[in-house]
Amino acid sequence: MTTDTTLSAADAVFEAEQAVGRARWVVEELKETIGSALRVLNDAELNSAKAKLSERGSFYLEAAGEHLGRLRTRCNEMPDLTHDLFVHLNRASQSVTDARALLDPADTSDPVIASEVAQLKPHLAVVGEMVALAKPFAQLAAQHVETAHQASQDVTAMGLLEPVSLERSIATAGKELGRADEDVRLLGNVVDHAAASARESAGIASEITDNARRRMSEQARDPIPSPTLPGPRTPGR
Repeated sequence: MTTDTTLSAADAVFEAEQAVGRARWVVEELKETIGSALRVLNDAELNSAKAKLSERGSFYLEAAGEHLGRLRTRCNEMPDLTHDLFVHLNRASQSVTDARALLDPADTSDPVIASEVAQLKPHLAVVGEMVALAKPFAQLAAQHVETAHQASQDVTAMGLLEPVSLERSIATAGKELGRADEDVRLLGNVVDHAAASARESAGIASEITDNARRRMSEQARDPIPSPTLPGPRTPGR
């Protein structure tokens, strides 16, 4: 394993760590967006219930419809967030693949290199596994939010005159958002695990980089001596 290969493998590890970190940030955005959607939906449900009990039923039905409009706005943010999440997860996956491809053919006859590679490979494997596991959770969450979005769109101005239709849409959206919230919670756990392993991998990669550069420095300071040439022969007496 040459020094250049060592440094390239370390760079790929650092890129994986950065990508997982960005994915983690997007997951937090997803949590906030779904949490906000659930709060808006609760307000819609409350107004729908008040419409049955109050003489101002039309006012509360209209308010419920406005909350569902805000719910649609929250749901509209999800596709962009999901797209960004997959971009970061795919980048992390590719970087892990690149790093492992560089490490697999490593010459482990050098005990220092063997130790470094042996430490790094298991952590990279965990990052790759967690990133692969995160993708279906993200896809499921996006699907549930889309179903909630469709349910909120089913309530038209005329539909607000039909409390049963409104309640059905609210119930469907609530069920789907609840599922999305659970998916994103599990997604967060998986990405957190990936981030922890990525940080450990980056720490080991940093040591590998330091060792590689130290070896380069030592080789520069201690060049291979040139063969000693025989001196001029003294003529015999």
